[in-house]
Amino acid sequence: MNNQEAFDIAVLHLLNQAYGCMSSSGKGQFRGTKGGKSGLGALIPDHLYSSAMEGKSIHQLLAAPGSVNDELREHLKGVSPRLLTEIGDLHDRIGRCLPSLFRDIVLDGCPRVAQNFGLSLRTVRVWKMYRKLPGPQMVPRPKPVVAQPVLVLSPQFGTEKRDHSKGSLESVATA
Repeated sequence: MNNQEAFDIAVLHLLNQAYGCMSSSGKGQFRGTKGGKSGLGALIPDHLYSSAMEGKSIHQLLAAPGSVNDELREHLKGVSPRLLTEIGDLHDRIGRCLPSLFRDIVLDGCPRVAQNFGLSLRTVRVWKMYRKLPGPQMVPRPKPVVAQPVLVLSPQFGTEKRDHSKGSLESVATA
């Protein structure tokens, strides 16, 4: 992984998640209790993460001995340690803000980080552009036309034929 990939992964993760991972004391965490991840947490593969990492800086993790830390060092070897610090600071500075402001604060911090490390903001711009696209729209269906009931009048005397030459119905019935 290189600097650009790490920046893109971390920032896109934060923008899509739209909230930070903070402990009850207000400190940043790699992984939150609700399954969320910080920007740095998004860079740590699930198989390398353990809850013992919480409370330590990324530099403490990379300097610590152990096979898991060796794998983490190998995974992040192309990323500048200073960039890792900036990604962590970007997340931690946001802290517990209103959810409606989280994405805007991340977007405001990205240009400074990108400029300091000569990174492209292309992925961030694409995300901002897609953010403005409306989602699927529900088109209301026209209400079905309910047919009005039709009143069918049956003939007064049924469907039998009447011979007018024989007189009235009573005379036919008595005959």
